[in-house]
Amino acid sequence: MKLFDVVISGAGPAGCTAALSLARKGLRVALIDKAQFPRDKTCGDGVTPASARLLEELGVMEVVRQRVGPLTVFKGITLFSPDGAVVQGRLSQTGDRSSESYVIPRSLLDDCFVTCVKAHESISFFDNTESRELIINGDSARGLSTSGGEFYGKCIVAADGVYSPIAAQLGLLNRQKEQQGFAMRAYFSNVDRLNDSIELHYDNLILPGYGWVFPAGEKRANIGVGIMTRFKEPRGLKNMFERFIAENPVVSSKLKDAAMEPGTLKAWPLPFGSFRGMRSQRNVLLAGDAGSFVDPLSGEGIFYALKSGQFAADAIVKALAENDRAQAGAFYEKLWRKAFEFDEFSVGYFLQTMLNSRFLMETLLQFASKKQSRADLLADIIAHNRKKLDLVNLLNPLF
Repeated sequence: MKLFDVVISGAGPAGCTAALSLARKGLRVALIDKAQFPRDKTCGDGVTPASARLLEELGVMEVVRQRVGPLTVFKGITLFSPDGAVVQGRLSQTGDRSSESYVIPRSLLDDCFVTCVKAHESISFFDNTESRELIINGDSARGLSTSGGEFYGKCIVAADGVYSPIAAQLGLLNRQKEQQGFAMRAYFSNVDRLNDSIELHYDNLILPGYGWVFPAGEKRANIGVGIMTRFKEPRGLKNMFERFIAENPVVSSKLKDAAMEPGTLKAWPLPFGSFRGMRSQRNVLLAGDAGSFVDPLSGEGIFYALKSGQFAADAIVKALAENDRAQAGAFYEKLWRKAFEFDEFSVGYFLQTMLNSRFLMETLLQFASKKQSRADLLADIIAHNRKKLDLVNLLNPLF
């Protein structure tokens, strides 16, 4: 029998953030993942300033820099309208690392997270260990059954992805089609004309959704497409990706002499945060993709994974300090709902309809392209430097 204060399933950003945050409070943590590390994780790889600040606090960025040296910083976001209007937004800069944004491959980022986890004496890390089901005693979970035996803890955190067996066992898995998305990406080498800006293409072929080009190092890029199944079926996603890289004039010109890196073309589901369900049940908390913590407007998930892991740790610390593990879920619901439910998820879900209207997208981006302050606002909203509700400023023709 393996006894811990907290058992966490899933060693991505959400699970590792929860583990490190709990260990810093002196709690004994078991962190379990079915994969063997290092492992690849399909993602767009964008790390916004808000995410980078959290990664700095956790010590992860220091490990990343030790691995790869100076990182490529992107300072802006360039958006392309359906008719080709170009919006070159600049991200707010403070002159230090707290405002920097990066593109960091998830295989690297997650492995650096695990390095930090392994260095902490209060965390026991078990990779190549598959979670199977919760061990229930009465009305609370007492542990987790895995391929490596049974792990017991006062609280359980499920950070085990979009198909979380723990969330499914509790009936908390997001199965609502209208709150899902799908994305596909590949890495390309020898890409021309990359700069310090990431690109979002609201291509007619992809709407309601977008294509992206994220610079990921010397002449290397993460390129992909993402759609919302609320408006479009995912069955044609591969064809959409192939047409995007071949027919989009900006992207195809960058890829004229480029090559797709073998084995990197992969698709993955996006459980949007517009899902209104619970993310907890008594002493079991869902974090990251397992809890549908994904931006309903952009599909970005790293920031929400980090914050949900942090909130899960805060809620557990409070519940255990009050000697009432069953209250962990209630504390967690208050934390994430105050931070995300309206400002990020409800507003984001409402704004999805804008992406479904070619006319509205074209009008918005044409308007934003005519003034730098408007372009900068859009960039900062995408990067989580501003709230989504600040988009109402673009309704003012004098802004």
